[in-house]
Amino acid sequence: MQTITWGMIGCGDVTEVKNGPGLYLAENSKLKGLTNRTKSKAVDWTNRHQQGIVYDSVEELLKDDEIDIVYIAVTPDKHMEYAIQCAKAGKHCLIEKPLAMTYEEGLAIKEAFLAAGKKAYVAFYRRSLNRFLKIKEILNSGKIGQVSQFHIHRYVNPIADTSAWRAIPEISGGNVFTETDIHILDYMDELFGEVKQFQFMKNRIGNNSNDFNSLVINFQYENNIYGTGNWCYNALITRDQVDIIGERGMISFDFFHNDAPIILEAKEGREEIVTRDSIHVGLAMEQAIVNEINGIGNFPGNIDAALRTLKITDSIYQSKSW
Repeated sequence: MQTITWGMIGCGDVTEVKNGPGLYLAENSKLKGLTNRTKSKAVDWTNRHQQGIVYDSVEELLKDDEIDIVYIAVTPDKHMEYAIQCAKAGKHCLIEKPLAMTYEEGLAIKEAFLAAGKKAYVAFYRRSLNRFLKIKEILNSGKIGQVSQFHIHRYVNPIADTSAWRAIPEISGGNVFTETDIHILDYMDELFGEVKQFQFMKNRIGNNSNDFNSLVINFQYENNIYGTGNWCYNALITRDQVDIIGERGMISFDFFHNDAPIILEAKEGREEIVTRDSIHVGLAMEQAIVNEINGIGNFPGNIDAALRTLKITDSIYQSKSW
């Protein structure tokens, strides 16, 4: 098996525990080095993790022939620029979600990697977590029978720090829905395939923002499964629940809290299922990517899947209808 060598652009919070350590902890994988716009932060990262060297620039990192794949761990406003640079340098790429600021930017990234003959992945790591693999296993086992519908409920408190990059559309590409809750749409894509059509209503309530903080979506999937999603981003009481309903039972789960039990209700009774995953939640994803590059298996969070969900979130965010 070939050792796959990574480079990393950016060393912010997402690289500390979630997705950075997996680059050097996965089997047949190593981190050669990283670069960051503030070099001292990159030096600090390598010292604390005892991994890799520091490159002075993205260009210097991309010139290193030992690097097979680059993890782009920066804000969405830089995804297209760095991804296209990686493609032109002949590197595979793992891009933080969302893939890009807009669907059009995502298409440009796809074209660049097609032209280069290299693979591009997007960091929808939940597809590889034991928790979400277990939910898919239950569905495939037929324990709840043929699925007919699902319902998403996401009510969250307003963002407290309005100066955070996630709250600045020019950096994040949108809002909490486009930057965070796209994870939920991606997992529904993993379970049910491509959305055939959707309808939505959005509104802004309780503040002077030009952005929406209330959203309802109806989905229809190719296999005739229907779903609804309800999002509220200025809620006092929080809720995070997905219900998947079949002819013989139902699965309910909290999407963003991995330690919460999966609830299976069927004819046989009610069961609470607890799974365990590494604190390095990106590790299983990165292992799958390394394996795919080595010709073993695949990671389903590819650029085509990411474009499907990006098309939905971008069209809703950009829509002027209220």
